[in-house]
Amino acid sequence: MIKIFTDFNARTNDDLCWLLKYRERDLAPQIDALQLRKGDRIILFHDDGDFEVIAMLDYRFVEVLGRDEWVAIPDWDTLVRK
Repeated sequence: MIKIFTDFNARTNDDLCWLLKYRERDLAPQIDALQLRKGDRIILFHDDGDFEVIAMLDYRFVEVLGRDEWVAIPDWDTLVRK
């Protein structure tokens, strides 16, 4: 599974992580090159690296952004502390 950076503080009320980066670049323009699709499972991590969580990728309307965007839905049951 690919590891994607997110800021877990930048989540919507329904727990969607919308700030997604791969190798310090926004994930959205890299989706096709990385061959990622809706429903793919990824690993989310944060700067401090103290934990990781598996998430599912989706593309949907994000109200706080006012547009469709790639998001990750964390499965908190998979949380692993480092």
